[in-house]
Amino acid sequence: MSLTSYDTSLAQKASSNPPKLIPFSTIECALSSLLSTPEGVSAMFASQQKAFEQSTLASKESGISSMLPIQTAGQPPQPSMRAGSGAQVCIKSGYTKNGEKMVSKVAAGGGDDSGNTGVVFVFDQRSLRLETILCDEGLLTEVRTAAACAYASRVLLGSRTQEITKVGIVGGGVQACWQLRLLGAGVLPASCRSVVVKTRSKKSAEEFMERMKSSSYAPDREWKFEHFESVEDGGEAFHKCQLIHTLTPSRQPVVSAGDVCIPSHSHDPDTAFLHITAVGADSPGKCELDPDLMREANKLVCDSIPQSKERGEFQSNEFGEELSELGSITISPHESNKTYFTIFDSSGLALQDVEMANLVSHNL
Repeated sequence: MSLTSYDTSLAQKASSNPPKLIPFSTIECALSSLLSTPEGVSAMFASQQKAFEQSTLASKESGISSMLPIQTAGQPPQPSMRAGSGAQVCIKSGYTKNGEKMVSKVAAGGGDDSGNTGVVFVFDQRSLRLETILCDEGLLTEVRTAAACAYASRVLLGSRTQEITKVGIVGGGVQACWQLRLLGAGVLPASCRSVVVKTRSKKSAEEFMERMKSSSYAPDREWKFEHFESVEDGGEAFHKCQLIHTLTPSRQPVVSAGDVCIPSHSHDPDTAFLHITAVGADSPGKCELDPDLMREANKLVCDSIPQSKERGEFQSNEFGEELSELGSITISPHESNKTYFTIFDSSGLALQDVEMANLVSHNL
């Protein structure tokens, strides 16, 4: 007697066409292969460019693509989890109209002792069957976030990336490592490997710098690190940095106007420029940039305007009318007034997960 005799195809399909279970080691190998060549890095950036553009088209033309509502467990207004007050489980799903796949991702982390973990499910759009389970432990989320942010910085800086001499990084976790890897591989000139690091304490900054210096991945060891010192304490802070990436789960600003050297209209924008990519604000209440700092920028860009205003860096209505989406810039590039200070906010798109899962699946 079968409990599913009402539909004998259920058991038949389950046994004849089970989903592929891709182990972590295979995923890591595919990512290593992509990172090892300029073509592979370009493919990573191209996948994220496609995600940005699809997101913008979706907001303008109903039905182009879909980013289903983000579910975030463990963060306000939901109760915290036993893993700790900073722990969260983010569930994103997305697909492109008439595309081949639908992707649903579960990424968890931020706990006191839990580390990062996660899995990516890839479904066939025609049959709706689960095709592949990527047991990535959250690695694909780390990589697609870094690839998307590095790509955004490259687009908004344009040819000025070749003039960058020093980079600022706020945060000393896994994402800091991946951001530097993608910036080094596809954005910065080979001569720029100088980084100023700001974390919650000098000790945590030193621990991050030591991890990078002793890393088994050779490009990590190429960076030359300095610890962030505030101007008030006699240091330079980020004043010598032309590019800054912020990578924290903070609910209070971690970069203020006094921390950076803000170019002004009085400077030649060809020689004086600053770009900040803010990554950490991905749920309501989070923020990394002082509003006074954002008021000084002459261009504010994000991945998704509705999402950034709900859970990104631009949750204040003050900045709503000034925002533009990166996808609109790459879809319709045009000459505009010279920008001397730009800010990009990444709150994370489900379509980025779709495109990264497609890219890695094709390279397994």
